[in-house]
Amino acid sequence: MTRENHIATAEDFRQACAALPVERVVLPALGKAVLLRRPQPLWFLFHGQLPASLAARLQGSTTGISSPEDLKALADWMVPLLAEVFVQPRLSLHPGPDEIAPEWLDVRDANFIIRWAVGEITSDGRDLAPFRRESGAASASSDSPDLGMPAQRDAGSDGKHGPAD
Repeated sequence: MTRENHIATAEDFRQACAALPVERVVLPALGKAVLLRRPQPLWFLFHGQLPASLAARLQGSTTGISSPEDLKALADWMVPLLAEVFVQPRLSLHPGPDEIAPEWLDVRDANFIIRWAVGEITSDGRDLAPFRRESGAASASSDSPDLGMPAQRDAGSDGKHGPAD
């Protein structure tokens, strides 16, 4: 379609996503900078899960990995999130030149990136809990072992498809 009809094209949407802010973030375990982009809030909606640390705070409970299925569900959520967030280097299950595999990440760096991606911490690792409107929720430090099972969306969803499916 031509732009003369003022109808957005798929390329318009790709360019808008590519124009979202990118941040230089130093990973705590690696000690080197990467370029990351926070996912849009709809990313979490369409992927059906919140990170466990955030979900636990919202629900006032804790979540954890209690079975091999839980571990697989966590990995099935983490890899797409990390792939969405990494701008440079890119993340891939089958890395090519200038790409990294998810298993190359130190668990502290993966936890840091996830907490950064959901807005729990700043790029320099400062906890944003004081700025959230939560009553009595304890906050974890940026290097805490906060990884756990993602929380499923509300009842009525299978957690695999977004509302457009």
